[in-house]
Amino acid sequence: MNATVSERLLVGWAQRDITPRLPTVLYGQFHARVATEVHDPLTVTALALSEGETGDCAVLVSCDQCTLAAAVRERCHEAVRERVPDLAPEKVVLNATHTHTGPSTREGGYPPQVDGEMSPAEFADMFVERVAEAVEEAWRMRKPASVGWGFGHAVVGHNRRVSYFSKYGDREDQEQPVGRAADGVSKMYGNTDDPDFSHIEGYEDHGVDLMYTWDEEGNLTGVVVNLACPSQEVEGASYVSADFWHDARVAIRKRHGEGIFILPQASAAGDQSPHPLLHKAEEERMLELRGVSRREEIGRRIANAVDDILPLARKDARECLPLRHLVEEVPVARLMITDDDLEMVQKDLAQAEAEVPADARAASIRHVRIGRCHRVMARYEAQQEQPFMMEEVHAIRLGDIAFATNRFEFYLDYGLRIEARSPAQQTFVVQLTSGGEHTGTYLPTARSLAGGSYGAGPYCNEIGPEGGQQLVEHTLRMLNELWAEPDEELS
Repeated sequence: MNATVSERLLVGWAQRDITPRLPTVLYGQFHARVATEVHDPLTVTALALSEGETGDCAVLVSCDQCTLAAAVRERCHEAVRERVPDLAPEKVVLNATHTHTGPSTREGGYPPQVDGEMSPAEFADMFVERVAEAVEEAWRMRKPASVGWGFGHAVVGHNRRVSYFSKYGDREDQEQPVGRAADGVSKMYGNTDDPDFSHIEGYEDHGVDLMYTWDEEGNLTGVVVNLACPSQEVEGASYVSADFWHDARVAIRKRHGEGIFILPQASAAGDQSPHPLLHKAEEERMLELRGVSRREEIGRRIANAVDDILPLARKDARECLPLRHLVEEVPVARLMITDDDLEMVQKDLAQAEAEVPADARAASIRHVRIGRCHRVMARYEAQQEQPFMMEEVHAIRLGDIAFATNRFEFYLDYGLRIEARSPAQQTFVVQLTSGGEHTGTYLPTARSLAGGSYGAGPYCNEIGPEGGQQLVEHTLRMLNELWAEPDEELS
């Protein structure tokens, strides 16, 4: 049921460039990669929404980053507090697109690589300033506007976990890598042409949630695009890039004008990627016939979804909508480190510390793996006194649609559970909204945890299936609270 509201919706957009100075070390792989080239720019895009001048509000900020450290998120909030005193910083929601070709904001992730490189601390300073600038501009530029939404499709994400008939880690042709447990029947990015191949472990979702904004003259000003895939088509490259979201922006702006804002969001996609593990030869042939790269093809598919739904969303554009924004710290059970886990990690640590790296690449891998071992050991020490972690969740109601956030690489099943039971007509699940300073962000299902491999084990997971379902239930409770408010309270 739509509530009648007396205040016009106000909308403001802004964008800032966060392309780093070169050279810089890229974040997102076990080895350090020094970028000396910019393939395409990195950006932050802010969308400010408020119910009139005095009603509730939300500022959505999408960042071309791999993850968002909690400390940097807090710095962004503090900078917003200084620049925009009339905006509560907790109403600002940052999300990462999960590009693996951007710099880190955290010192110590890799050993120093080359002289003169832009350090993570230096990039973090620039990042915080640009985010605050974008938020301030979007907030100050709010004007009466209308919004519309819709649901489309684009084949972008694929489940990246391959299951086998036997334990993958037990096979003679497989070596157990230090810091990357592989004791199960599944493997991330496993080969599907293997005689032992059984099936793809989980589901994939090609739905696209879209929200458009128009100014008072009816001109399209921007679009929020939410889909279940991280931005990592070129994840191992050694240049700066926003990955396929750059190609999507280019394709959308070519059709609708350079001034259009595009705000990308990754829905629950911890077990998804843009790399197809089946039909690879068929896909490659189609790319060759089209004469495009896979990035360009993904951008074309996203732009097609935007175009397909745009006229339908415009038919039902709304000027006056209830807007409510809840922010809560919710308790979520940790994934407990067992004694057997600890023993494995201690052996891995001893092996890594005994290695003599042959080159800088090997040294950076060793550095990362030693750090991962130490962090698991620290979690083992902390978990008895701190069996729960407090996680920030945002639940936003805008008319008949909702936004629901979490900081994890949230496996797809959890997002689908939220969407299926949500009271909203359409729910935009948004992952990677902030994170810890050092620890893994994957949040696997019970099926994936049993399957093992990277992405599902003690090195990668602070939270397990029990905590994942708790997060689902907490999120749904918040959404139901928003929809339980009487219409007169929203008017």
